[in-house]
Amino acid sequence: MVRSIALAAAGLLGLSAAASAADLPVRAAPAPVPLVLPYAWTGLYVGVNAGYGFSDNRHRPTCTPACAPTPALNTDADGFVGGGQIGYNQQIGRFLGGIEADIQYADIGRTVGGTAGGALAYSARQDLAYLGTLRGRVGLVADRLLVFATGGLAYGDVRNTQTIVFPGATYAVASTQTDVGYAAGAGLEYGFTPNLTGKAEALYYDLGRRNLSGGATPPTGLVRGAGFDTAGVIARAGLNYKFDLF
Repeated sequence: MVRSIALAAAGLLGLSAAASAADLPVRAAPAPVPLVLPYAWTGLYVGVNAGYGFSDNRHRPTCTPACAPTPALNTDADGFVGGGQIGYNQQIGRFLGGIEADIQYADIGRTVGGTAGGALAYSARQDLAYLGTLRGRVGLVADRLLVFATGGLAYGDVRNTQTIVFPGATYAVASTQTDVGYAAGAGLEYGFTPNLTGKAEALYYDLGRRNLSGGATPPTGLVRGAGFDTAGVIARAGLNYKFDLF
């Protein structure tokens, strides 16, 4: 009898506990934490750029045989640059290596004038019509931000002219050549989306020296020529679109 009463009481307690548990609020399972992948820089990209160029040109008159020097003229100039680029990045951990080729129109030119010994007028002009580069890039990655240095080959359409007007005669030397040199610089690039990045960079370029020789100056027979150094800096911004190849 006692045993039956104890069993009945235990059953009632169990039913009461179950009912109380049923009344308790149900805890929802924790929401899954989204998986955030690091930004991926590896891939082929193409893009456009625009900016401004500042030349550091040097015009150096020459005279053969040696004579009183013709004055040098400052042919530094500045102007718009704009074009496109294509490249490839390979990311290994926080390090990035790559290669980039670009070409852009350049509106950098200036004519300056003065007087030379015995001459009525004297002028010089230097122009850079376009600039292209083929450069390596190395950098450090902090997720969407890339800090990079770059350097390599540079080439451009360089036009040089010197004119000296004497009484009764005019002597001019001119050339239009594709000159080759080097470029080096640094910049920042940021990933706005998995495929779209924006960059800002500065490049120094040096396309070397072009020596020109002209006609003989009457009545002395002196041959007057000129040496033209072509160099400068371009500052530009651009957008790149990265292709997902894999």
